[in-house]
Amino acid sequence: MVDVITVVYVCGRCFSADSAPGPCPRCALPRVRCEPGGLADPSRQPPSDAHGRLLSRAPVWWLRAWHAARYPSQAMPAYDQP
Repeated sequence: MVDVITVVYVCGRCFSADSAPGPCPRCALPRVRCEPGGLADPSRQPPSDAHGRLLSRAPVWWLRAWHAARYPSQAMPAYDQP
């Protein structure tokens, strides 16, 4: 089995997804570029602290994409590490 890195574009409001960039047909907002990674990529897991408590229910790849779209000039928060 080949591990393929896919790129999807997701609306941050209604979560509609497409394989091409552009505005969301429902909301007219620009879609966020997301790279979920391969099947074994740890960024597919939600971030957790040292005690195993979840910091978010969203996978790390979504948090990275959302943060980069909303705050392009700021560094990602510490929960970037899964």
